[in-house]
Amino acid sequence: MAENLNKSDFSLAYEFSHYLSDMSCMTMMRLPYGKRCMMATEVKHCEQIMNIFNYFRMMYCSFNIHDKLTEICVVLLFILICLAFLELMSSSIRLFFTPALKIVSVWLHMNEYLTGVTLLSFGNAIPDIIGNLAPIRANAAIFSIVVGNALVIILLSGGMICFLKPFKLSGPSTTRDLLFLLLSVELARYIILYGGKVTIAKSVVMISIYMIYVSINIIDLLILRHGIRKLRRELHELLSRPPGAERDQEIAEKRHLIYLLKIHDEMIITDTSNFRRKLAERRRLIRGAGVNVSFFTTSKSVDHHERVDFTATGKMLHDERNPKNLYLFSDFLGSLNPIDMEEWQLAGWCWRSYLIIGSPLVFLLLLLIPYVDYEKEKHGWSKLLNCMQVIMAPFFYMVLVHSLIVDEYNGWYLILQFSHAKWSFLLTVPLAIAVFVHSRTDVPPFYHIIFVGLSFTISIVNIWVCTCEIEVLTSVVANVFHISSNFMAITFGSLTIAAADIIANATLALQGYEKMVFAAIIGGPLLNNIMSIGMSLWYNESVRQVGKASPLYGYHGENCYIFIMITIVGTLCWCLTFNFFIRRSAGIFLWLIFLLFFVYTAGMEWGFVHGFNDDLQRDPQ
Repeated sequence: MAENLNKSDFSLAYEFSHYLSDMSCMTMMRLPYGKRCMMATEVKHCEQIMNIFNYFRMMYCSFNIHDKLTEICVVLLFILICLAFLELMSSSIRLFFTPALKIVSVWLHMNEYLTGVTLLSFGNAIPDIIGNLAPIRANAAIFSIVVGNALVIILLSGGMICFLKPFKLSGPSTTRDLLFLLLSVELARYIILYGGKVTIAKSVVMISIYMIYVSINIIDLLILRHGIRKLRRELHELLSRPPGAERDQEIAEKRHLIYLLKIHDEMIITDTSNFRRKLAERRRLIRGAGVNVSFFTTSKSVDHHERVDFTATGKMLHDERNPKNLYLFSDFLGSLNPIDMEEWQLAGWCWRSYLIIGSPLVFLLLLLIPYVDYEKEKHGWSKLLNCMQVIMAPFFYMVLVHSLIVDEYNGWYLILQFSHAKWSFLLTVPLAIAVFVHSRTDVPPFYHIIFVGLSFTISIVNIWVCTCEIEVLTSVVANVFHISSNFMAITFGSLTIAAADIIANATLALQGYEKMVFAAIIGGPLLNNIMSIGMSLWYNESVRQVGKASPLYGYHGENCYIFIMITIVGTLCWCLTFNFFIRRSAGIFLWLIFLLFFVYTAGMEWGFVHGFNDDLQRDPQ
């Protein structure tokens, strides 16, 4: 009898354990506070959706929360942690990804537009793609999340560029990009709702759209450069003819055409330091003259594309008579200064406060990641620091990535894995010694381009880690406040992720790369839409049956679809109305559409308005 009871108890315990292992971590809020620590510990899903920290264990096991007030205080702490990760991601983009992006595009002989739709779009979209493919979104409404992200980028970031920087868009390129975005949204909606059984072939068709899009942009650039070469040959032939009024007119026309085409062909590294000084002086003169500039008035377009001779900036301090290790330690300490002194002098009190608050995180980044910028003297080369980074950066990031892949926790924090990273010293230590022996302090070595690749790669890893952590934090906050994860993802989550893009895009636009930025504002959401939805349909085996893909559309899916249609058509309308000239009124128009989208989505979430989606109709039994 006792033996049968023990077997029965064991069977019940096993079934309960199996039941817990299959539960979702998001159901934790339905339990009383005393049971949540056990839930966070036993449910496997709680570990699968976390990254560096297990926030549920931290809340209900370490902090031992037993009341709502304490829970809210801890959530506020999590919001501060989320802001710290956002600053880390923003600094990685601003200090390392953006300068490396410009260098890579110059080395690859790309123009601004192609750089925008490829490299910058990739940099802007990779956080969204990684976040959408994270385990926490395995069964999420991916369509509404992706389209919500696109709305935030186009309406907020695009509106910001329209407001900050007047310039003329390339009409054919902008129209083509908007129509490709329209095609990707319509195709994704058709596959999910009306395409029947979702197959891998349909996913491949979805993904291939971006390949076709990039190919068309490359062919467009090749045709442009072929046209420039053809015009130059014709100009050379005209110059060999006898002088005459007709010949001179043709020469002037050819030169003007070459000038117009070269505007779309060039990708230069601009002198942003000189531009910042001129902009600060201009603002000072405007304030001193008491000029009242209207909020709605489009400022005059000023050409500030002053080319940086990056060969000269690399060698400006070089002298063969100098010792190889001249100012070795002072150069090392100066390179670790987290605040740019020129930026500090030109900034107001608000931006200076931001620089002070973010300086500890910037210091850590400068310590680990090689800083390469062709605008700076010696291209940012610091002999001692860069030699140390040859050892530290691979070791640190191998430990981080390996730990995230293994995904083992000691309580609420990730267990660091050193088993693979320790072998990196066999390669990096001799390499660092060789670099130290060979290089000089007053000029970067000829292999400095390798540090560009290292900086570019590490900045992408930083973006990936920060994005995943922000996604987890926003989901935890939404769960605590009983907000649907779908609403949180397409509103506050999208705003959080887009903040880094807005900062990077605004910075690049003010530096003179406005065409690149606007291309990325359309190309980034296009890449995110195609890759996030295409890859989700590829790997999600639950959509292989007819009608099983419809949950990917989501409750807010139709709302997002209607507003992305309004955005695309509205953008085409104002582009055609203004002859593709950017104006402040266009930026305000985009901001108003976003405000309407946010208010309507919030009204749907809280039951004040009915969505565009159809009500479910059930036949009476």
